[in-house]
Amino acid sequence: MNIFDRKINFDALLKFSHITPSTQQHLKKVYASFALCMFVAAAGAYVHMVTHFIQAGLLSALGSLILMIWLMATPHSHETEQKRLGLLAGFAFLT
Repeated sequence: MNIFDRKINFDALLKFSHITPSTQQHLKKVYASFALCMFVAAAGAYVHMVTHFIQAGLLSALGSLILMIWLMATPHSHETEQKRLGLLAGFAFLT
């Protein structure tokens, strides 16, 4: 059987009724933060390549390491959610 001859049910790809609403909300937040980090990382790469703002690789590596440790040390709660998102974005920018 050839892999390209199989029938693909595209309706099954868009069917999310078996996932609970709380899980759907969680996945929405996860993928939104992932997309934000990708955009911020692209902006950080652009700033690094075009300007000579953070040209020392050691400083950006130390900065990203500090932000990662700070993010891990910050407890997860509803009050610290925005702070943790900012730390994650800073880590993505320096990485």
